[in-house]
Amino acid sequence: MTMKKTFCLITLAFLVIITCTSTLAQSQPKIAAVDTEKALEDSIWGKKAIEEMEKDRDAWEQRVKDLNDEIAELEANLAKQKAFLEDTEKEKELQSEIANKKQGRELLIQQGNAQLSERQQEILEPILEEMKNTIKKLSIDEGYDLVLEKRLIVLYLNPEFDLTSKVTSMLDDAYKQHSSSKASTTQKDSDSSDKESQKEETKSN
Repeated sequence: MTMKKTFCLITLAFLVIITCTSTLAQSQPKIAAVDTEKALEDSIWGKKAIEEMEKDRDAWEQRVKDLNDEIAELEANLAKQKAFLEDTEKEKELQSEIANKKQGRELLIQQGNAQLSERQQEILEPILEEMKNTIKKLSIDEGYDLVLEKRLIVLYLNPEFDLTSKVTSMLDDAYKQHSSSKASTTQKDSDSSDKESQKEETKSN
C-alpha cells in the first residue's frame, strides 16, 4: 500500500461528516467540503510526516534487501556446490542456513510492518487531531452546518465552499506554533541542565 493510499484510508476513517453549530432542520443548510488528504499532503506538517515515515520505511526495506542479498549469495553457493562438488554435508549446511535466513526474513518483514504501523499512528495522530479541531473551528467561525469529506461523497462543489486551502494554511500555522513551543521547551531543558552542571562544578571546586 502506497503512502498516499494510507493517508486516504486514515483520513476517511477519522472524518466523514462534521456537524457544526446550526441544525439540519433548517431549510437551506450551509454546506462546505474539505479534501483532507490534499490538506495533509500540502501542509508543512503533512510533508514532514510523509518524509519521516518514508525514511522509516526505507530503513526497514534496506534491512530486508540486505537479507535477500545474503540469501541469494548462499543459493548461488549451493548451486555451485551441487554442480561441481559432491559434498552432501556441505549442501545440507547451506540448505539449512538458507532456510533459517528465509525464516528470519519473514519475521523481519512482520516486525517491520508492525513497527511501521505503530510509528505511522504515532506521527499522524497529533496531525489528524489538529486537523479535526481546525475544521471544527473554521466551520463554527464561518457558520457552516455541515462539512463533508470531499473525496468521499461530493460529486460537485462550488470552489467558494471548498475549505481545503484554508485548512492547509491553518495547519501550517499550527505546525509553526507547535515547532516553536517544542523548541522553547528544549531550550529551557538545556538551560536547566547547564545550570545543574554549573552547580555540580561549583560544589566540586
